[in-house]
Amino acid sequence: MVAQYYWVLRAVVKQKPHLRESLTRCRHCRILFLTHPRNAGRRDLRCPFGCREAHRRYQSTKRSTEYYRTKEGKGKKSDLNARRCAKDQRCKHAKDAEKEKNHCKDLQAPLDEPTLSYLQTVTSLIEARTVCRKEIIRLVNTILRQHRIDQSLKLLYTVKNCRAKPP
Repeated sequence: MVAQYYWVLRAVVKQKPHLRESLTRCRHCRILFLTHPRNAGRRDLRCPFGCREAHRRYQSTKRSTEYYRTKEGKGKKSDLNARRCAKDQRCKHAKDAEKEKNHCKDLQAPLDEPTLSYLQTVTSLIEARTVCRKEIIRLVNTILRQHRIDQSLKLLYTVKNCRAKPP
């Protein structure tokens, strides 16, 4: 998968040499990726394939932990814990949230938010125009709907049958 990604990335950069400036390496996993031209040349970026989100979560947890260890934070946490709902209200809220989630499932894109955002940025860079999110979602749905035609599976099936029923 990574080799295929690099092959496509090289092909795009070869066709559009001006995008070479937007190539950068992830600070964490060292994978090459295209970034927005305003971030070209930066060395502190993380890739949109998981490193960026993981770093955000880590920093958020760190900030939260530091805050709740202060006197003000301890008081606020105590207040929050005191205002918790009763068990049946919490269950009712969870059921409502589940219904809402199932209702909105059809409207969601097949990929996570950072990946969609990255695809939108890269597609806009390649096509030299602004590509809207709906176009990206439509494109991804079309690609994911297509089935792969794999000749090797057909060949293996033929060989298997020849062995089972020799001429």
